[in-house]
Amino acid sequence: MRTPTASLSASRHRDVRTGMRAGVSATGEQGALAPPRSIGRFAGYALAVGSIVVALGLSLLLESHITRVMFMLFWPAVLGTAVIAGLGPALLASVLAVVAVDYWFLLPRYALHLNDARELVPLGIFFLAAALVSTIADRARVAARENARLARRMERQAEELALQLEEAQAISEELAQTSAELEEQTEEATTAAAFTRGILESIGDPFVVQDADWRFRYINGAAASLFAASGQPDSSALVGRVVWDVYPEMTGTMFEHEMRRAAKERTPVQFEAFDPARGAWSQLSCYPLADGGLATQWKDVTARKKAEEAFHYLDRATGLLTAPLDPERRLQDLARLVVPELADWCAIQILDEDGRSRQVAVAHVDPAKAEWARELNRRYPPQPDALTGAPNVLRTGQAEIYSDITDEMLAAGAVDAEHLRISRELGLRSAMIVPLTARGETFGVLTLVSAESRRRYTADDLSLAAELARRAAYAVDNARQQQAALDAQHTAETANRAKSQFLAAMSHELRTPLNAIGGYSELLLLGVRGALTSEQRADLERVQRAQRHLLGLITEVLEFARSEAGHVEFHLTRVPVSALLATLEDFVKPQLQERSLTFHCDPADPALEVNVDPDKVRQILLNLLSNSVKFTRPGGRIDVRCERRDDRVLIHVVDTGIGIAADRVTSVFEPFVQAHRTLIEPTGGVGLGLAISRDLARGMGGELTVESIPGMGSTFTLALPAAS
Repeated sequence: MRTPTASLSASRHRDVRTGMRAGVSATGEQGALAPPRSIGRFAGYALAVGSIVVALGLSLLLESHITRVMFMLFWPAVLGTAVIAGLGPALLASVLAVVAVDYWFLLPRYALHLNDARELVPLGIFFLAAALVSTIADRARVAARENARLARRMERQAEELALQLEEAQAISEELAQTSAELEEQTEEATTAAAFTRGILESIGDPFVVQDADWRFRYINGAAASLFAASGQPDSSALVGRVVWDVYPEMTGTMFEHEMRRAAKERTPVQFEAFDPARGAWSQLSCYPLADGGLATQWKDVTARKKAEEAFHYLDRATGLLTAPLDPERRLQDLARLVVPELADWCAIQILDEDGRSRQVAVAHVDPAKAEWARELNRRYPPQPDALTGAPNVLRTGQAEIYSDITDEMLAAGAVDAEHLRISRELGLRSAMIVPLTARGETFGVLTLVSAESRRRYTADDLSLAAELARRAAYAVDNARQQQAALDAQHTAETANRAKSQFLAAMSHELRTPLNAIGGYSELLLLGVRGALTSEQRADLERVQRAQRHLLGLITEVLEFARSEAGHVEFHLTRVPVSALLATLEDFVKPQLQERSLTFHCDPADPALEVNVDPDKVRQILLNLLSNSVKFTRPGGRIDVRCERRDDRVLIHVVDTGIGIAADRVTSVFEPFVQAHRTLIEPTGGVGLGLAISRDLARGMGGELTVESIPGMGSTFTLALPAAS
């Protein structure tokens, strides 16, 4: 890793080199080593004129001394101009010198004698010599300047070479440092890559990375295994290939739509999608990368989705199948329920009473196709003896599943060429046929078919279909049983009404002659027809007792018939319980004395009241007391107790009689039931007293119950609503 110190050193080296280059440049262009600049052209010619003027002035001053060497002072002027201003000004200075000498010093003075050959020769020689010397001086000046410039350039180049050498050494050091840092960073990058790959490979779920052009960049082991299972080549061969080329069936599906949305919107996206090819659900998480690519991780959530699907359908099916509809309507609604999520086609067949299969429901998302399927079923009905399909499931009660429907299967099941053509056009992919079985009897089949959705059914799907069929069968069977029960109940109610009407009519017809028997017997006993012997009187008294007994039985039957027909009227009022119990002993005293029984009634709280029909309560209590007297042996005891419990008043009639067997306790309140009737020891009555008493108690909002221990007695409890 590159350290701050190394970076600072490299920066310092760069700063020093930059400063040295700047110093060299400044020295070479503006410093003391720079050659003097040539003066301008105007200045040069001005210098030439000025120098000649000065030379002329001096020559005039020194004319007496320089008569023979008149050009002595003009030579320095020309040479100086040549050295300083160059060849042009020097030539001008030479011309001016010739003119000045000719004009001022050659006789006659103050006149130009350029036409005199004797005077032109020295002037010409001077001019030529001055020009030659000026040229040489100018060349020397230029050469000197070039030499100085070359020397400075070489000096600069030497300095630059030194700087470059130093810079090269610094660069070499930097390169060495950078190489070390690069090796360190490469090692760190390798370690980081190995660490990252280890993390990615440790992910148990499939994980892939695509670049901005949807080419695979990375595939972890779990994803490679999944790709290999679907028939794809090794993951190394997939890297660099476009996702949609590898899986063209994903084009246009939710997979493509959501993945492209994550890449386009640059936001993480999570979604669930179904892969019909594998029959599996996946939960995908897509994460956009900085370079425009996409990282995708997915989990197999098939188990959870199938559980949710099962719960969804079973819950809705349960509510649907328990609706108060006829069985066939329930099955039709079930067929529509499973389309199109669970199946593209759904058909239900049941057996009629004659054992023939009949299609009662067919569903498709397109109603026209559903009607077409019904017509197809009429044209090509299933063969009852077929070894596969719905007929076989009806016969055996065993479900069938076809995960992949092949063309060979279609050909084997086709009746003719037209049937095969239609079957192929349907595009059937997968199918399940499950029986409708209840109480061990199969009476129908449920058929689920996958076509357009390309769903492939598995064992889990078969379990769900079997549970749907089981619930449907239970609902249909339950509906049939309910209908049968309703029919039986209607028949029983009709018979019961007929029985009640018969009993009422019979009771009415019997009461008339019995009343006549009782009346005439009474007249005879009164002596209206003459005196009777003791034997005749005894016989008539026997007739009266029989008449009264028979009349009591008929009255019980008539009251029961009225109660069954709902013709009993109740007049409810607030009644003190003490008033209801006060006269009980008076009504049963003769029977108590006859059988030597002890009777005790606990006094009731005067404030305790019930909301009842008092006559009906007394009738119930007299029936209970008469029943206790009848089944309590001589010397026994009968007690009446009262208590309030919540909003009820309980009146207990307790005896020490023979009791009731445990298997008869629940039936003593049924009509015409006598717990202790035998041929040897008849107890009298027709077994309607307790049935009538319970109906009367319930008619007032109360209840009548019994607890008994054989050989120790019974306790009858009358529960009545307390007055608020």
